[in-house]
Amino acid sequence: MKRSLILLNMALASLSVAAQETYVVEPLRIAPEAEDYAPVIVDSTLVFCSLRDRDGMVTYRNEETGKPFSDLHQISLRHGADRSPRPVGDALNSDLHDGPATFMDNGRIICFTQNLANRKKLGNTRSNDDRLGLFFSNRIGGGWTVPEPFPFNSDAYSVMHAAIAPDGRRLVFASDMPGGSGGFDLYVSDLVDGEWEIPVNLGPAVNSSANEVFPFIAANNVLYFSSARNGGRGGSDIYMCRPIGPHWGSAKALPEPVNSEANDYAYTSFPSDRSGYFSSDRDGTDRIHSFRRMLPLFKDCKEQQPNNYCYQFKAPSETALSGLPLIPRWDMGDGTVIKGAVAGHCYRGPGVYTVKLDLVDSVSGSVFFTQATYELPIEDIHQAYITSVDSIRSGRRVIMNGVHSNLPGTAIEEYQWDLGDGAFASGPSVEHAWKEPGTYTVRMDVLGVDPTTLMLVDHCVTRTVVVIQRFEDQEDAPVVAQYQDAAGVTRTFEYQALAFDQFEMAIREGEDASFSIELFASTERMSLDDPKFAEVRKLYRVIERYDPERRVYTYSVGESKDLAGLFEVYRKVKELQFLDAEAVVIHPEKLSDLSALALLTEKELDNTVVRESAVYFASGKADIAPAFEPQLGKLVALMQRHPNVDLVIEAHTDAEGSNATNLKLSQLRAQRIMDHLTRNGIAGDRLVPVGHGENHPIADNATEEGRGLNRRVEFRIQVPEEEQAYEKRR
Repeated sequence: MKRSLILLNMALASLSVAAQETYVVEPLRIAPEAEDYAPVIVDSTLVFCSLRDRDGMVTYRNEETGKPFSDLHQISLRHGADRSPRPVGDALNSDLHDGPATFMDNGRIICFTQNLANRKKLGNTRSNDDRLGLFFSNRIGGGWTVPEPFPFNSDAYSVMHAAIAPDGRRLVFASDMPGGSGGFDLYVSDLVDGEWEIPVNLGPAVNSSANEVFPFIAANNVLYFSSARNGGRGGSDIYMCRPIGPHWGSAKALPEPVNSEANDYAYTSFPSDRSGYFSSDRDGTDRIHSFRRMLPLFKDCKEQQPNNYCYQFKAPSETALSGLPLIPRWDMGDGTVIKGAVAGHCYRGPGVYTVKLDLVDSVSGSVFFTQATYELPIEDIHQAYITSVDSIRSGRRVIMNGVHSNLPGTAIEEYQWDLGDGAFASGPSVEHAWKEPGTYTVRMDVLGVDPTTLMLVDHCVTRTVVVIQRFEDQEDAPVVAQYQDAAGVTRTFEYQALAFDQFEMAIREGEDASFSIELFASTERMSLDDPKFAEVRKLYRVIERYDPERRVYTYSVGESKDLAGLFEVYRKVKELQFLDAEAVVIHPEKLSDLSALALLTEKELDNTVVRESAVYFASGKADIAPAFEPQLGKLVALMQRHPNVDLVIEAHTDAEGSNATNLKLSQLRAQRIMDHLTRNGIAGDRLVPVGHGENHPIADNATEEGRGLNRRVEFRIQVPEEEQAYEKRR
């Protein structure tokens, strides 16, 4: 019987532990399915051994099993990536078994296991009785150099299953060389002055009379390995040993559901050692499984405390200066200047501010004397922190996030949410709508790792939100509210909640943004000729955009530099039954030339659009002219230099022909560009091809010159927000 796809061990091993770790285990979906095992993480790529036939090549088979020999394959671990494996490289995959592998120098050097007799010709079947050895190869460009053997390979015994320590100076491997404890033992060789030293047995704390194989050294130098020794769950189990000075502590088996009654082996993890992968045949064949360490959620949650940025300052009384025409003037350290003996001021956020009190001559306006200077440190409270509005309309989706949590000493890895109405979510930012009015307690549990010990820690916080009945026929009436300023004076003000009260509609500092009314967003593209747009297009031009952050297509009308200028547009589209319409920020495009991109940082590249010196097409054609391939080569180099950067390929046509034909042509042009980039090593999950047809002209379609400019492909560079970056790091 197949086991459940998700195995969760909730048993507490010790009542004395306040927050007992558990493991969540899940099979990794790789298609097409094959026997996959021995994974290793290299940046955002998973490299593993796989028994699958190679496309278009003669595949040799093991004469004992009839199966293909293992080759090294890889898949992308990026969020939403295609999980179709591809060979690591022809220079590494031989006719016999290849792998497992380990990497050093940021993935530029590979050390992998290979049959020593892999060049021996034996017909269409191969024997598996020859010895195994370790080989090193260097990545150069998109390929690998001819493998070089490890100095201690031998025809008399096997040397295999290498694991390189994070600092690159220590190699642990399995070998059945003479003098061990029995079967395969683990050995270590140190790299000194560029040479590997004579291997040393890791000793009885690690090795036993059984086989110790598939070692892995985590970022905290904890050693993981597999062994079929007595006392395990059954088959081979995964064990761990912590370093104690120059020696090793006793080996301990990992708990269920990592270990099972089947064979569990080949553990690997991300740098925090909180999540990763391992191999198991618990489902009847070798498969790669993911694991994640967890703590019980939403325990001992504390109510969120407000951060205070408001202070009052009072000048000291100087009797000797009384009667002089001197006025106290406060420089608050953030550009704010306040005159008077008492100054109340609210800072925008944390920081260290230099507050200065000057006595100013009221006649000349010059500083007579600097009476005081004070360094004012302002810090957020050390807590998980939910950023959200306090009052929310029923049925309206709002954004809540935890990215402003102030948790020094914790490397945050995960955010879990209990939204108080039976809904749960995960991620740094969540979007949710409460259907019914009421008061809800939102809980957010932030899980992370102590960077020193790599122990799993969590911080849970609660925040109360009030959900009020969404208006139906009229806007809210103005509300009179009171507040007390920093000086203690009670003041009143009026406010009116408009319908487009989108939370976090932020304008980035220093940019000249504008606003538009977004009718709706969709993961599926819609034709602008769709009947849904029939009435609104009589009044406004509908603009389609692709939002790479949300991965949706958006449809909007109107554009203005201020919200007030869009209010009538908003009301009109509501009358036309676009009930989810709301105001959004349209950030200005940062136009750039391909040649200038090499000078920009990753942050500066975000939201940059390459329009000039891009790719243009002949009328009605989708073929890339050879003259533009060097331009695309610059784009390939940029994306290789910045692996976090994504690219939206936006193709456009002139207005010749029907709009439907032009949409298809532009989509084909975008796809051709994407195909060119993927052929040159850029992962497809980093690319989004979008054809806009004739809907976004930049020149006059009445002239040949203008039509030529409109037949173009633009490249929109996007650096994923924190949530997507978090998913890629996992």
